[in-house]
Amino acid sequence: MGFADRRVRAGVVWAGRAVLVLVIAVTATILALAVTPKVSVSAFGQTVQVGAVPPSPSLGLSGPGRADLFGEGAVDTVQQFGGPIRPLIVWKEFNRNDEASQFLQSSSANGRRTVATGSREVGDLLADGWKRYFSRLLLLSAVLGAALYLLGVGAAALFGRSWPHPDRKLRLALLAAATVTSLAVSGGFTALTVSTAVRQLGGVTSLSDLVGTARLAPVPPTAGPPRTGIDVVVIGDSTAAGIGNSPLPRPTREDTACQRSSDAYAGAIRSISGRTTLNLACSSATIAAGLLGPQQAGGITLPAQVGALRAVQSPSAVVVSVGANDVGWSDFLRYCYGLPRCDDEASDRLFLSRLDAFKLRYAQLLQQLSDLPGRPDVIVTTYYDPFGSGFDCAELRDPSAGTGAPPGYGFGPDPGEDNQEQKIERKIDPLRSELRKMNAVLEQGAEAFGFMVVHPSFAGHELCTGQPWVQGMADPAPFHPRAAGELAIAAAVLPHVPV
Repeated sequence: MGFADRRVRAGVVWAGRAVLVLVIAVTATILALAVTPKVSVSAFGQTVQVGAVPPSPSLGLSGPGRADLFGEGAVDTVQQFGGPIRPLIVWKEFNRNDEASQFLQSSSANGRRTVATGSREVGDLLADGWKRYFSRLLLLSAVLGAALYLLGVGAAALFGRSWPHPDRKLRLALLAAATVTSLAVSGGFTALTVSTAVRQLGGVTSLSDLVGTARLAPVPPTAGPPRTGIDVVVIGDSTAAGIGNSPLPRPTREDTACQRSSDAYAGAIRSISGRTTLNLACSSATIAAGLLGPQQAGGITLPAQVGALRAVQSPSAVVVSVGANDVGWSDFLRYCYGLPRCDDEASDRLFLSRLDAFKLRYAQLLQQLSDLPGRPDVIVTTYYDPFGSGFDCAELRDPSAGTGAPPGYGFGPDPGEDNQEQKIERKIDPLRSELRKMNAVLEQGAEAFGFMVVHPSFAGHELCTGQPWVQGMADPAPFHPRAAGELAIAAAVLPHVPV
């Protein structure tokens, strides 16, 4: 082999080593982005985390960062950053405390809400957090670059080979090159962002500076004259209204339209604790049409429940039962009851899409409840599981079905069917799964705003038990609580009502 050939071969070998080092460096940078811990920064009693959005072809060479607020999914920031690696701001929980009143200065104009701090402290901390995250990222990139190189050497040794070269000094040189190149690659990627990130994040003084203003449901106008002497206000849907139970002795037009009952848990709270209560809940209420907006019911137009709530002077607690109508859980109950199975992908995707829409409306409701004058305690109730372990009972039979129901109709076993495990798996388990997902949203949202969550349980008193607390198919409001069920909800709420 001639001298020229040896030079070409040596050049190819060194080019291969250079490519190898570069591949290790890029891989180390990607891994570092995945494992570098976010930096926590705190101001005004609020804790947020600063990290980075991993690069992807869709991000391009410049663009917005991301902000993940209260676990409701990431949104793009208003700020535009240079470079493929952008800041990620994670704010998991809003702490309602004395410092928060300094942090949150809410104002609303033209349906848009601004949440301001009136201080550059938050922006300075975000910028400092990004610089600290950047330092961690560089360090981890260098460590991972060296580790990947050593891993390759060790893997080659297992197969009896010297990789990428038997010479010890050359290996050390390549190890150093992998470390330094990893540091350079991660530094190069992030250096494009650092200057704009520090400047942009340092200018943040409000949430709207970070993610822009969002069009929210307008704050309902105060409905009716001021009310005094009321301790507990209940807002929500038919579960809180007590639909299907004993009517009120002297109902108003609104009581009749909303089908409010004397057995509703608001009345039980009053009877047991002696606290004065006001039940504003209404059958079929949703957040948009009922709580934050007017509702058509019983031939009349009812004002938004939050509007009526705002007329109450200094209540100590507000109890909220909402969600089932927003996601249309009764639709899925009817669907599952009438068909042989409801564990299909289409049903699941439909429910999840409704749940996503509910999350946004629920966040709007929680925001407005957090802005109530006097800051009453807010208690959110989750939904009970109406199903027990048995399904062959009168409570779960459709009284209008007759004897000609098709196979798979209902929740009970088909004629001649000995076990019901498959039907439970195909029909009951999907319903329970939806209920758990909805309750998880209720719980996560309430906890993000520092509100109390209670979990009423009907264990041992579900449908098809000896003493069901749930109305059956032949009752006025199937799957809604009986009077005993309303009492159980009151028992879950009462320990959290201020005395």
